[in-house]
Parts: sequence; structure tokens; C-alpha cells
Amino acid sequence: MDDHHPAGEANNSATVPVPANDHRAFLSVAQYDWPKATLENPEDCPLLAAAGCIRGVIDYLHYLIDKFLDWIPKMLEMLSAWLRDQWGPEWWASTPVAQFAPKG
Repeated sequence: MDDHHPAGEANNSATVPVPANDHRAFLSVAQYDWPKATLENPEDCPLLAAAGCIRGVIDYLHYLIDKFLDWIPKMLEMLSAWLRDQWGPEWWASTPVAQFAPKG
């Protein structure tokens, strides 16, 4: 595990633990795309520090979406197709899942 500075170390000392490979391959690489002034913030500008915080949260959310959420819609779509093939186009109608069907 590595300690990642989401806002950039020059902007905020807070860290979050992330797997070392993900830190190097995803999160640090994302920061390299930031404007140099924001990442390095040599004069400790509070506006650049705020920009670093926002950029860091955006990068971290992208990382979390990629690692933890991206597979779920694909799985649900595959399961929907399989259930449709097995039980028909409205397979959910007489199940507890019916409460989640769009109304309209």
C-alpha cells in the first residue's frame, strides 16, 4: 500500500491508502496531467490548493468508479438478457423486483 496525496502534496498533507500499483499506474499518472502550477503550487496559492483538492477528488472518484462500479452495469445487462431469454420479456412482473420497474 502507498499513501496517496489526492490534492497533491504541495496543496494538502492529507493522504489516502491505495494499492501501490494503482497509485503509480493511475492516480499519480492522473496528477501528471494537471497544470504544473496546480500540482507544484510553489507560492502556496490558496486558489491553486483548492483547484488541487477538486482535481484530486475528481481523479479519485474516477479511480473508484473504474475499480468498483464499472463492471456492475455490464453484469446487470447480461443478467437482464439471460432472464429475458429464460422467463420472457417481463420476467420481473411477479417478483419483488417489480417494485423497481420504471413507471410510465
